[in-house]
Amino acid sequence: MVNYISKIIKHRNIVLIMTTIITLFFIYQLKSLNIIIDPDSVLPQTHPMIVTQNLIEKIFGNKVTVVIGIRPQNGTIFQKNVLQKVQNITNKIQNSPLSVRTNITSLTSKKTKNIEGNSEGMIVKPLIHKIPTKDSEFIELKKAIDNNPVYKNLIISNDEKTTLIIAEFKFPKNGFLEIKNFVEETVQPERDENIQIYLSGMAMYLGLLEKYSSRMIFLFPLSLFIIGLIHYEAFRTKQALILPLVTALLAVVWSAGLLGMMHEPFDVFNACTPILILAIAAGHAVQILKRYYEEYSKIKNDKPNKDPREINNIAVLNSLSKVGPTMFVACSVAALGFFSLTIFELRSIRTFGIFTGAGIISALILEMTFIPALRSLLKPPGERELSREGSISIWDNATEWFYKISMFHRKSVFYFVGTLILILSLGGYWLKVDNSQKHDIGKNDQFILDDKKINEYMAGTNLFYAVIEGPTQDSIKRPDVLVAIDNLQNYLNKNENIGKTISIVEFIKKMNQSMNNNNLKYFNIPTSQDLVAQYLFLYSNSGDPGDFDSYVDNDYKRALVTAFVKTDSSLVLADLVKNVKKFVADKFPKDIKILFGGGSLSTVAINEIIVHDKILNILQIITTVFLITSLVFRSFLAGFLILVPLLAAVFVNFGIMGLFGIPLEISTSLISAMAVGIGADYGIYMSFRMREELRNSIDESTAIKKAFMSAGKAALFVSSAVAGGFGVLMLSYGFMIHIWMGFLIATAMLVSSISTLTIFPSLIFTLRPKFIFEERK
Repeated sequence: MVNYISKIIKHRNIVLIMTTIITLFFIYQLKSLNIIIDPDSVLPQTHPMIVTQNLIEKIFGNKVTVVIGIRPQNGTIFQKNVLQKVQNITNKIQNSPLSVRTNITSLTSKKTKNIEGNSEGMIVKPLIHKIPTKDSEFIELKKAIDNNPVYKNLIISNDEKTTLIIAEFKFPKNGFLEIKNFVEETVQPERDENIQIYLSGMAMYLGLLEKYSSRMIFLFPLSLFIIGLIHYEAFRTKQALILPLVTALLAVVWSAGLLGMMHEPFDVFNACTPILILAIAAGHAVQILKRYYEEYSKIKNDKPNKDPREINNIAVLNSLSKVGPTMFVACSVAALGFFSLTIFELRSIRTFGIFTGAGIISALILEMTFIPALRSLLKPPGERELSREGSISIWDNATEWFYKISMFHRKSVFYFVGTLILILSLGGYWLKVDNSQKHDIGKNDQFILDDKKINEYMAGTNLFYAVIEGPTQDSIKRPDVLVAIDNLQNYLNKNENIGKTISIVEFIKKMNQSMNNNNLKYFNIPTSQDLVAQYLFLYSNSGDPGDFDSYVDNDYKRALVTAFVKTDSSLVLADLVKNVKKFVADKFPKDIKILFGGGSLSTVAINEIIVHDKILNILQIITTVFLITSLVFRSFLAGFLILVPLLAAVFVNFGIMGLFGIPLEISTSLISAMAVGIGADYGIYMSFRMREELRNSIDESTAIKKAFMSAGKAALFVSSAVAGGFGVLMLSYGFMIHIWMGFLIATAMLVSSISTLTIFPSLIFTLRPKFIFEERK
């Protein structure tokens, strides 16, 4: 190590030039980075419900949906100005290259047909050919809607005071914010004091996520400022302010550049990663910086007449040679912990793991090359700088207090800290695994308010799909299959969370009625498959070819049943799926398959994956930490002891989530990996420093205190800096993903560092393991 560092110092100009070249290369790669939310990246693609979802999207569309609610302040929707606004918005969406023009449903869209019969047979015509202006025309329109009950509570509310426009859009190349902005610009001219317009749907939600994720442009500099401020307060020197942040910023640029090379966009999860890398990289840099000041002061006190630049180089050499191996172990543990996320099936989480792991490795490389080369060129610290760094501060007083209680009051530490951790951990009893898109957004956000109103007035904005699949072409035209579908819809309609269901069955029943003089008693399924086929043929003579694309495939081998649900809670939906599966088990012909998936059922799939993968992931990271630390210290006991602060952080985190009602969902599931990946550093640095000081000192208490005042003190303000850096995410008003991450990671860091300074050393003093005490003087 000494020879390596000597060469770095000797060839520092080359090192600086190479670092600059590499950094410029990665800066160039940043041009490919943008914030785009890809819903597929957060879904387990092999899960049966997601496989079904992909099948639905391929055959029926129904992926990127926008729901627009229109409600007059007074009266019903049967007013000229209301219907004119519906037509204006519908036409603008249909004329947009962003939309799927054949899959737009509203009172004025071409797809919305009035099916009726006369003496000549079936008549299919647009529900609204032109906007009514006379009372008689409005009466005719009401009659047409009443005669086509499929539209009731779908695009017109039961009380006739609200109407919906449901539009499907193409998957956007430039992000969902493009769709969100287009829709808002489209409806804006139609807003006035007499009309309420509400916006919801998956496309609007994903656009909002992109908008909120872009807040990192402002939150990252603020986090940088907070971390730098804490470092300056801890050391009270300019080097402490600047150098750790230089390492951190370069590590962020390198890892973000790697993300650009991979052509992976920032999403809601890895958009926070720059702050994480910033905090971790700065934390490791602080450990070396702290040791540098100690070595410089020691050499200067021993040899006051020595040239300051020579002292500077020796201090750089000594600090890195002593802390470098420890940093290598700590970074390896953290990086492998994050790289282990690549076993997750969710692509977004795999990207997060690679991004963060690469950032930690980048920080390690920079601290072992660029920083010693740069520090050897900088002006050595002067008397004033050394005096300020060595002055007694709140950090010293806090660290000394931790030393005293751990050294002399171990039983109290075990009782008090252990009981506190246990009590907080018990909150995990109330922890719920519940994925809901609406949970991610603050309850006062306009999107949530709009969505709530649409769910109140209409059938629901959350979709539940069932695919009915037959063995051959025209299977869906079979009366026994249609009756089974009808029974399924009747069962679903009885559920309190479902506002309406729709399928091809409603249209076939309406065709049967229209071909029998519009007699209501014939609003049922024909008993003959040939008759069903004839009705569909007659419809095609006057209807449009794509009218039923959302309900059946071209071969009538598959049909889609859509249920409109008033909640997207995965707990509610999972229970619903379980009950529906029981119902359909013996209600359909044996040769018919029923598949569930798509829409809000994706949250059920995520739930199942999170429960399994999260347990696996925690065990994997714990195993990684245990094996590496056991190998490095050649002691299984070392591995167990270093796990103690990490397990405390994980259990307390889950407990706090339960106590505060924070659900375990896809965003919060990452926090345990972060806590373990970052928190292992504190115990590793403390173990190495205690062992080093005990080997170099006769007096045990003096050696332990010195380790506390060095590595322990650094752990305290590093965890504070990480907590402060992530704490800025709590300023992201209305975006619960940021708020939860900021709160929980800050808590995890503080719990981990405090456990490292209390329970961890208390256990070491009590057990006196050989890996710490065996080679004492």
